[in-house]
Parts: sequence; C-alpha cells; structure tokens
Amino acid sequence: MKTRSKSIVTAIVLTLLLSSFNFAQNPPRPDKPMGPNFQMKYNMQDRIDKLNLTDAQRDQFQKMRLDFQKQMIDLKANLQKSELELKEIQSSDNISRSAVLNAVNNISENKAAIAMAMANHKMDMYDVLTPDQRKIWKGMKNHHVYGKKMMQYKMKNKFKQNIKKRIAN
Repeated sequence: MKTRSKSIVTAIVLTLLLSSFNFAQNPPRPDKPMGPNFQMKYNMQDRIDKLNLTDAQRDQFQKMRLDFQKQMIDLKANLQKSELELKEIQSSDNISRSAVLNAVNNISENKAAIAMAMANHKMDMYDVLTPDQRKIWKGMKNHHVYGKKMMQYKMKNKFKQNIKKRIAN
C-alpha cells in the first residue's frame, strides 16, 4: 500500500514539474520591436540607404511602391473572393466536381497574378537603378517578408532554439 501511494505521489509531482515547463516564457525584449511590418519597413529602409539613391530615384521608388500597394489590394481582394466562392461551393448540398475545380483554378490564377505582380515590381525597381547600384542590390540579401511564411519559419526556429536552451539548462 505504501509503495502504491508513493508511486502515485511521485507521478503527480513529476506531472506538475513537467507541465510547468509549458508555462515558462522568455521575457519580452524591448530593444527589438516585433512584427512582420516593422521588419519589412526596416529592411527596405536599410536597403534604400545602402543604395545611395538620388532624390529622383527615391521619388520614383515611392510612386512605384504606392502603385504596387494599390494593385496588391485589388489582387488580394480577388483572391479572397475566389476562396470564399470555393467555401460557398463546398458548403452547398450538391457539390459539383467542375465547380470545385473551376474555383480551385481561379484561386491558382489569382495567386499566380500576385506572384507576377511582385516579380514585376521588383524588376521595375531594379530597372531604375544605375549599374553601380545594381551591383549593391545583387550583393544584398533579400530580407523582404512577403506574407506569413517567413515569420512562421522564424517563429518555428525560435521555438526550437528555446527548447534546446531549456533542455541544456
């Protein structure tokens, strides 16, 4: 009887001890603002500073960026509408194979249009640069955060690093 109660108490203590690791958090770092928007703005400003753009080039970049943002709003809205159409089709009582395939094809076309717009914008910016600035451009790493993928990758790596640190300690 004593060994059984000891094993139960030991199991409870171990469960409480191990579950406390789930609630441990790293303290926030005030020196490093978080969020993908900050990182994209910071990296873009850093890139522009390294290129030593003329005032005319800066104005041209600004106009191109605003036009690109307007275009992306329309393209992303079209993508969201296509995704909603697919949900609507899938939630109906009578699902048609051709309707689902057409909706998926429409989503793919919208995603391809977004990718093409991004590539065209990047190349339009590249065309404005002088040959010396193009060399600098090529030498810089591409740190743009387009969407959630990069942030998810970084967060996953931070999570793995934190686990390794906790195991080591």
